[in-house]
Amino acid sequence: MTTITDTAVVTQQDDPLLAAEADTLAHVTTADAADAATGTTDGADDGSLERELLEMDAAADTLRKEGLITSAEAEQKKAEVANTRKRFRDLKPEDRAAIIRRRREIGSQILTRQLAGAAVVPVAIKLNHTRLRPLFEQWWPFMNRMSINLQRFGSSTFAKGELATLEDYFERTLSRLEDYVDEQLRVAEALRTQREAEMRAKNDIVFEPTVTLPSLNLTVEAYSRFSMRVLGLLAKFDRAMDQFDFMVWNGIRDQSDINDEVARFLRTFHPLGLRSYMTHLKLMTTVRGV
Repeated sequence: MTTITDTAVVTQQDDPLLAAEADTLAHVTTADAADAATGTTDGADDGSLERELLEMDAAADTLRKEGLITSAEAEQKKAEVANTRKRFRDLKPEDRAAIIRRRREIGSQILTRQLAGAAVVPVAIKLNHTRLRPLFEQWWPFMNRMSINLQRFGSSTFAKGELATLEDYFERTLSRLEDYVDEQLRVAEALRTQREAEMRAKNDIVFEPTVTLPSLNLTVEAYSRFSMRVLGLLAKFDRAMDQFDFMVWNGIRDQSDINDEVARFLRTFHPLGLRSYMTHLKLMTTVRGV
């Protein structure tokens, strides 16, 4: 793996990757909005960007009322929301596609670069199912980098109230996702066990499909418990999809039902990925100035 110097001292001239990330800052959430517009989120195009913008708009008013930011700062934040919305609406389809490709390319580069001075846990991640690979590639590299930069530069980037709200959002949202995926896997395994026993009792033919070529199989370096939990979340839903495969092969559930289940998971995950990416971009402005 390629080693770069610590992000606290890297400049745009020192590292082309950092320069590319900084360049992406000009578009903020436009790239993610483009995913929804072009259908490339593989089921995650549920209007998350607009909800995120509305939430940011409301958050500015809340912070102002609580005295955490001034009225001028609140208006600046609301103006940023409006500008982001306008940039998205004004983009041509080909420009949106180019932004998406650039973001994914940067994410791939982040995966192959080590961060000096960071305490990491190497972890092997294997995803059998193709529909989960884009989710990992689009979001996890940025979620991983964001998690360590939030620890290092969070207090320098966000007001105290903003930082606490952000950290609370990540914990609540990830915990809800973990509960949701736990339930999906538990129900899928229970249904398979029950129906498989019934089929064998009747001497029916039972197919046991397996994935012989995983969609994703690599080792990554996780920077935090947060990013480790996200990896565990993806791996667990991948196991649930193994059960879905069994059900489809044996006529227990229809493929269209399974597609709906998977799309629902992608939509549920999308807001966490989007907020993590936005936070990563915001933190990068601080990293470049250190």
